[in-house]
Amino acid sequence: MAGVLSTLPREYGYVILVGTGSLALNGWLAWNVEKARKEFKIEHPTMYSDDNTEFNCIQRAHQHYLEMHAAFLSQLFISGTVFPRVASGLGVVYLVGRVAFSKGYYSKEPQNRRRGAFMAIGYFGLVGLTVATAVHQLRHGWGCPLRALGLRG
Repeated sequence: MAGVLSTLPREYGYVILVGTGSLALNGWLAWNVEKARKEFKIEHPTMYSDDNTEFNCIQRAHQHYLEMHAAFLSQLFISGTVFPRVASGLGVVYLVGRVAFSKGYYSKEPQNRRRGAFMAIGYFGLVGLTVATAVHQLRHGWGCPLRALGLRG
């Protein structure tokens, strides 16, 4: 298959799968908000309830995810061009952390969201890899990044 994907390392497929997994997670979070809307009778377009903390926690978990989603995907897809396996692993850590964060929020104790704080390892790891990717690009040009790193013949 010719095209842009043929210039990327084969392992970039893992990066694509993690990105797709983030969409599935978004769907799960949105589904939980819709269930809560029905249960607590909170109609659209109301974002937050004035008197229902449980709904607000469920909505906030999803909203917080959406606030970070574009930044996560950009870091994942950029860093994955040079470091596909590490980027994929950090992406999975971030997504699992997001699940723990959300389940903590859903527990009716908002401070339990801190159970997912380890997602920061995944996120900031991706930020670091993105900086390393930029440095690599500036030093070596694009070509085959794995070859430039001595990881591919």
